[in-house]
Amino acid sequence: MKKYISAFIFILCTVAAFSQTGKKPAAKEKPPTKKEMEAMMKDVQKAMDEMDPEDKKMMDSMGIKMPSFKNVPKVSDKQLADAWENENRIVPKKDADRIAAIPNAVTDTRMPAYITAVQKSVTAVLKPDVVTTGNKAYDYIKSISKNADEAANMAIGFWLAGQSEIALHVLGKICAGNTDNLNNYAAMLSMLDAPQLAIPILNNLNAKFPKNSTLLNNLGQAWFGLGEIGKAEKYLDSVIRIYAYHPQANLTKAAIEESKGNTAKAKELIKNSMMHSYTKDKEEKLAKLGEKTSAKNFRLPRRTKNDPLNLGGFQAPGFPLSVEECVQAEKEWTEFFKQVNGKLSQLGKLKKQADEMAVQDQQQRMNADINLVKTAMANPGTTGNFISVPMYADRAGKLLTAYTEMHGVRMKAFYKKVTDFAQGEGKNLKDAYEKEMEKLHEEDDEQTGEGKPNKDFCPKYRETSDKYLKAVNPTLHQFYQEGLKLQKEFINENAYWYMYIQWPAMYEATKLSFQMGWLGALKQGMGEGDPPYYNFPFISITQYVCKKQEKEPGKTKLREFDDIACQYNSKIDYEVIVIETNCSHSKTTYNMGQVKITEKELGDKYIGSTIKLTPKVSIGGQAGPIKIEGSVGADVTIEVDKDNEIKEWGGTVTTGIEAGVGISKGPVKAGVTVSEAVEVEIGSKGIGDVNMITKVEATAGVKVGPVGKSVQIGMESRSSIVSGHGHITVSGPLGTAKVGQW
Repeated sequence: MKKYISAFIFILCTVAAFSQTGKKPAAKEKPPTKKEMEAMMKDVQKAMDEMDPEDKKMMDSMGIKMPSFKNVPKVSDKQLADAWENENRIVPKKDADRIAAIPNAVTDTRMPAYITAVQKSVTAVLKPDVVTTGNKAYDYIKSISKNADEAANMAIGFWLAGQSEIALHVLGKICAGNTDNLNNYAAMLSMLDAPQLAIPILNNLNAKFPKNSTLLNNLGQAWFGLGEIGKAEKYLDSVIRIYAYHPQANLTKAAIEESKGNTAKAKELIKNSMMHSYTKDKEEKLAKLGEKTSAKNFRLPRRTKNDPLNLGGFQAPGFPLSVEECVQAEKEWTEFFKQVNGKLSQLGKLKKQADEMAVQDQQQRMNADINLVKTAMANPGTTGNFISVPMYADRAGKLLTAYTEMHGVRMKAFYKKVTDFAQGEGKNLKDAYEKEMEKLHEEDDEQTGEGKPNKDFCPKYRETSDKYLKAVNPTLHQFYQEGLKLQKEFINENAYWYMYIQWPAMYEATKLSFQMGWLGALKQGMGEGDPPYYNFPFISITQYVCKKQEKEPGKTKLREFDDIACQYNSKIDYEVIVIETNCSHSKTTYNMGQVKITEKELGDKYIGSTIKLTPKVSIGGQAGPIKIEGSVGADVTIEVDKDNEIKEWGGTVTTGIEAGVGISKGPVKAGVTVSEAVEVEIGSKGIGDVNMITKVEATAGVKVGPVGKSVQIGMESRSSIVSGHGHITVSGPLGTAKVGQW
């Protein structure tokens, strides 16, 4: 019954939302009546009955079974109204019963007994097949892990794989008294509709580790799940004060503000969340509030080199300022053209090969997508991701579009400046030169002939030509350099963002196109376009060399392009699951032995979460769960002198790192080390961002080493789940779980 009601309420909400472009969602609209629902079901059934037989046959062949609404159980107006309210609810209703059932404070001494009691109550309400699979997973993990910490990390691996209830069941058997494990277990409980069981654990940890943003956030999310909005706000506000771009606290606070009708504030909070990390859910939420996502709303790792293809290493010959220099320049530029043409020919052949490889690679990708569809049809419950489009393509495309628009404005201004010169000062200089030369030719003609002086006018022609060349070519050289600078930046920006937009094989072909485009820009320059100047980006006058001076032309040797490849690589290796991420895709490998899992659960019951994993231990041991308000991005450079003092450093750190260690200008004594971590943002539709995090920790006596461009997280790492808010209404069996005597 509930399934049918929810399905139709979803249809009605969707229709209402699409019919109100730019308006507030249909949460305040009237719910359908029993009579309206029955009429709608009849219309839908009629449409299905009248479907073309060929269309039905095609859908059957694809494994799509059309539902029947002929024998749907009757529902009352109240049931419809309740379902409508739940479907459109932005924040949960206050659940007085579950709040009253929250156990009293749990001491460290009593914590193991409490966890055992919680695990017992949870196990009692989970599906039997989940418990069976969870027990097998636990036995397998126990057999391959060296200690409880490794086993707990493997449980986190199941959570990352989307097996949320299995992860909870396994971690509950492992967590013991470890701070990270207790926080993660509580976060899982909260997001799986059991915040009433999570709060005592989080309260215990919060008392020991005050002002820890992860614990404060997780408490705020738990109280939100119980509908205790005022208390939730206090915790969430404290988190946002610590870190303005906290991904989960901002997102849940946005829901609260939206429920109050404060749409502008809600949009601001979603943008703040997105600035830390992106998920499709956040973009859709922002769109629902009437605002499209722009390039300002998210970020990808910044490049560490301004000229990754080494375009600036290609130097063209100079521009001539005299007739004699024109003779030499033409020879040098002609030789330069030959080199460029030779390189273009070579790159053209490589491009043809790369294009063929890209086509083959894309065909294999399409075949893999088709096979995934076929497998899913044959084996219901099978999960997987389509791989036709790289995971960051949409965001990178938006960022590139924003840059391209800005570049277009700059190019328009540049071309106007060139045109203004050509039609103004440049034309005046040319007209004056031609007028002066015409006068000299007349004077020369008058004094040339039998019985006349027959003076050599070549020096005068040359002197006038030199004057013109000195007046015009420096400006043309300035335009040439400015045009190349704009083109170099444009190519480098495209080369960087296309790493995220295209798959590696296609990107190899694209890089060759960029290289060929740069050579073309060097070759063509800003020539006037009319013979004899069309081959050169400068004015060349060579007919007035009065004395032949044979000089060897200077030689300009072409440099080689630097290669640009993805330097954003992270690997999370928890043995049971390995996640490898780079600029274009994320690959997940499951190594679960005999444990067979087919149904992916992630996102069914909660909005999202952030998981931070770090290979380092915080200051003074485990100073509370890992926090996420450290730097995002790996664009950090460190300068260390012989006395092991950091003299200069730059990057994207925004606030204190770990247990309050801040970054300050000037020398920082030894005892500060740079380490890296991985942060995984999970939305209801799966993994969103996988960020590399560079952070600074005080670990006395450890020297600062180079910051790597890759991050690897293994079994010795620490993990902290930063929870997002759960389903708005109690939707799972854990919502009814209670702890009795313990």
